[in-house]
Amino acid sequence: MRLRLLLPALLLAGTAACDGLLDADPVDQLPVDQAITSAEGARTALAGAYNALQSASYYGGDFVFFGDLSADNAVHTGTFQTFDDADVNQLRADNGTVEGIWDALYIGLNRANVLLRQVPGVTDLDADERDQILGEAHFLRALHLHNLVKLWGDVPMPLEPAASVDEAGRITRTPADQVYAQIVSDLQQAASLMSEEQTRQASAGAARALLARVQLYRGQWAAALAQAEAVEAMGYTLAPSFGDLFDEDGADTDEDILRVTFTASDYNNLGYYYLSEDEGGRGEVAPQQELIDAYEADDARLAWSISGDEEGDAFGTRFPSTAGAEDVHVIRFAEVVLTRAEALARLGRLEEAVDQYNRIRERAGVDPHVLGVDVTGQQQVLQAIWAERQRELAFEGDRWPDLVRTGRAAAVLGIPAFQTLYPVPQGEIDVASGLTQNPGY
Repeated sequence: MRLRLLLPALLLAGTAACDGLLDADPVDQLPVDQAITSAEGARTALAGAYNALQSASYYGGDFVFFGDLSADNAVHTGTFQTFDDADVNQLRADNGTVEGIWDALYIGLNRANVLLRQVPGVTDLDADERDQILGEAHFLRALHLHNLVKLWGDVPMPLEPAASVDEAGRITRTPADQVYAQIVSDLQQAASLMSEEQTRQASAGAARALLARVQLYRGQWAAALAQAEAVEAMGYTLAPSFGDLFDEDGADTDEDILRVTFTASDYNNLGYYYLSEDEGGRGEVAPQQELIDAYEADDARLAWSISGDEEGDAFGTRFPSTAGAEDVHVIRFAEVVLTRAEALARLGRLEEAVDQYNRIRERAGVDPHVLGVDVTGQQQVLQAIWAERQRELAFEGDRWPDLVRTGRAAAVLGIPAFQTLYPVPQGEIDVASGLTQNPGY
């Protein structure tokens, strides 16, 4: 979190990275009081807030890759040493990709904070549009904070753009419980302010879906169930075919809750890094054998997501082109169904839980489970749900945080407990003396 990222400046579009505090501001970076003084400025600032999600360090690549590389879904097959360190769970505090992810999340967080600070004073916005913009900003701040806390635990939680470099340098880490309390508050405000219209951007449905995820992470089973049920009541449904979700042209489906839009010019790296050199990719990351073995033979998700060549090498094909124009799901309805299933199972409502995850199995073309035959007892039902999450959400960056939140990471991956949190980037500790390192690094 370079100190400049906390200063009250609005990044209106993708800006070139600066190397230090003395770098000149990019030409597309304006002081807040100049940037958001009109309705048009507020709309542009909101577009800039969404642009942060497109970063190659965020949903455009590294954040997603590391969610599978750090777990048992993906293996490093390319040349990036920072990726290899994630694959073998030997992250260091000077890992450049980890720092890039951290920076990208705080860039996004700062843009949301600027909106929340400035938009209430814009006088030519009508009330409905003002509420919608503020709701989306609350949602985006909650999303960034959740992505930070699930990787690092206690994290800095600036809720205002810093007024000075000195103030930014005094930032410290906030306990994870307090961060989660802020996330819940932001999402509740977002849901109350935003429209229920289903769009690619944040909506009341997206706020409730993310809140269901967050409550699952917090072990608040009844609250997670209530939010998941509320999302379904809004009309979201599973796409008829799994492959519809990863259309090369980004076609809409009724399963979409929030997607990051990419084009051939504003592209992501997902397909390019997973596809083989024969297909025009770089083959930087590949499916791990444990993931391949997790699929049943007739599972449509296996056929869509993984292919092999004549030499027996496997490649990820869930994102089917190297152009990077596929939209990337931040959250989709299938995850909400699986959240509902897990919450029901945790509450001892096993038959209902099996019915929920069977919806995902049936869409994938595999036989539904029967309680008392295929699964018996709460632990087996939970294991079945977690297996569905691994298969359904593969290559979407969810496997590592799933293993960590359920307490399985150390056993499944054979790693010491301290490695279930990422190291705080050393470059951030060097410029903010109040930051501390996670134990073990």
